[in-house]
Amino acid sequence: MNRATFATIAVVLAGCSAAAPKPGTDGSATLTRLLTAAHEEGIRASVATQLRYGRPIERLPLGTLAEAEAMARTAKALLDTLATVPRDGLSDAEVISADVLEWLLQGTVEAPTYHWLSFQSITPYQGPLTNELLFLGRDMPLDSPEGRARFLARLRDIGVLTDTIRTGLAARADRGIRVPKPEISQIVRTLTGLRVAGIKSPYAPAEPRLAALPDSVRAPFQAEVAAAVDEAINPALSRLIEFLGGDYAKAAPETVGLSQYPGGEADYRYLVSRSVTLSLRPEEIQQTGLAHLARLEASMDSLLGVIGFKGTRKEFLAAMGRDPRFLAKTPEDVGARYQKYYEAIKPHVSKLFSREPKAPAEFRRLNPMLEAASTYGFYQPPSQSSPAGIYFYNASNLANRSLFTVANIAYHELVPGHHFQIALALENQDLPALRRDFNTTAYAEGWAEYASGLAEELGLFSDPYDAYGRLISEAFLTTRLVVDPGMNLLGWSRDSAMAFMRAHTMMAESEIASETLRYSVDMPAQALGYKVGALEFWRLRRKAEAALGPRFDVRAFHALILDTGGLPMTVVGRMVDRWIERVQAGK
Repeated sequence: MNRATFATIAVVLAGCSAAAPKPGTDGSATLTRLLTAAHEEGIRASVATQLRYGRPIERLPLGTLAEAEAMARTAKALLDTLATVPRDGLSDAEVISADVLEWLLQGTVEAPTYHWLSFQSITPYQGPLTNELLFLGRDMPLDSPEGRARFLARLRDIGVLTDTIRTGLAARADRGIRVPKPEISQIVRTLTGLRVAGIKSPYAPAEPRLAALPDSVRAPFQAEVAAAVDEAINPALSRLIEFLGGDYAKAAPETVGLSQYPGGEADYRYLVSRSVTLSLRPEEIQQTGLAHLARLEASMDSLLGVIGFKGTRKEFLAAMGRDPRFLAKTPEDVGARYQKYYEAIKPHVSKLFSREPKAPAEFRRLNPMLEAASTYGFYQPPSQSSPAGIYFYNASNLANRSLFTVANIAYHELVPGHHFQIALALENQDLPALRRDFNTTAYAEGWAEYASGLAEELGLFSDPYDAYGRLISEAFLTTRLVVDPGMNLLGWSRDSAMAFMRAHTMMAESEIASETLRYSVDMPAQALGYKVGALEFWRLRRKAEAALGPRFDVRAFHALILDTGGLPMTVVGRMVDRWIERVQAGK
């Protein structure tokens, strides 16, 4: 965090911290200033958010402990001021905003405690080198001398960031914390794929953007881009690759999971609380996963009878993995299959929702350079430069990539899943800007999994193969509740986790390999939020249905959920309780 950031925060805090505000207007005004300050901090800390807002990117966050501590100090100042705002003087919507802000700031305050236990700066799922920085060439303005100069400076900053990541890995190693060997090979493979010369680099603008530049500036700009890549980025990538492949790798552990590191168990329990946003222990989450998986597999056995398959679940899954009906011949065929299910649900949306996003939804192929390190793909929200919500699907290894579960993924990722939830929040101008941008894993991923269940409710899984694919997808998310705490807390080896996933999912071996590294190295505890959040959404809905009887309106319930932006699930629960009370009172 730079000095300009602190100056901005000081200005905001100047009107917030003199004395405890009075109920009503003063408290509301203070809360508004705090929300604005926290939102500005979040924008500055995220390249992706700056790109979405069209902000000029003046620096790249380096992910250092110093940055984390500076953000924690700022968050603590905001949190202390928030504590002076009486909640009883706020409206219901403002109370939700205050609850969200408190949760967010508390996490920022606590983050430096666990800084050295995170490998997110380098892992394929979260690392900036393999994620948001790849969009600089696509989204940063190049139509002015100032814009081109800024882009070239940020290109060279990627080299600085890469060296900073290497320094951070060395500092962790000095503390006995090293990336496990199985992950190192995956990281090196991904980094090697990024090390491409000149304007062919994935960090460079694509050819159509370069071709659109005036003739007088195109050639010199291309030369400067190539120089930045060849002189700053690629040498730094080479240094990082050499570092990882040398003595660092020799001393790295073969085992995975956070509990093997000093302070790892405490970190994991902290990450679980931040992921599921409920008061649940990892041990009970694993037991929930085992019980739910047993129910799903009983349903699978019943469905096999409907299909007429005489073998076991494992044999059926093996057959589906080879069945040519579920194997695509081309990447375009993969996209067409996703599109088919999207078209199927569109006529039914109004049955469950009172409105839908204005932003269109699209399927596109993921950058092939990133496919090997990803199991599926990811959803990218609409932005100024890219106004559609896009699911980037993985179309690699088609001979072994069964599309048996595509229907469920389509509903999870776009409609009525991520695209509905995220795009509607972004378009809701009644929300404070921070809440339009804010999400928790349990809310966002829990909603997307709940949304897949809504497609089932609409009868869109009437085909028994689609229905079985839905159960398998749900089983996949449920196995995470078992293997994530298993590897990170309860002493499971990665081999044991992989064997469990082979027995209970239809994932390819390469997918199981990348997923188990995701849970135990890349993002421990994050994957728990998907199923835990979905189960909580269903619990709250059933609670509302039971309490309201014929007065329950599913469209109103979904509007309640989606009008709020992403929330911690504890806040969602309190919000639903207040809604039930209002409906019962006839309000």
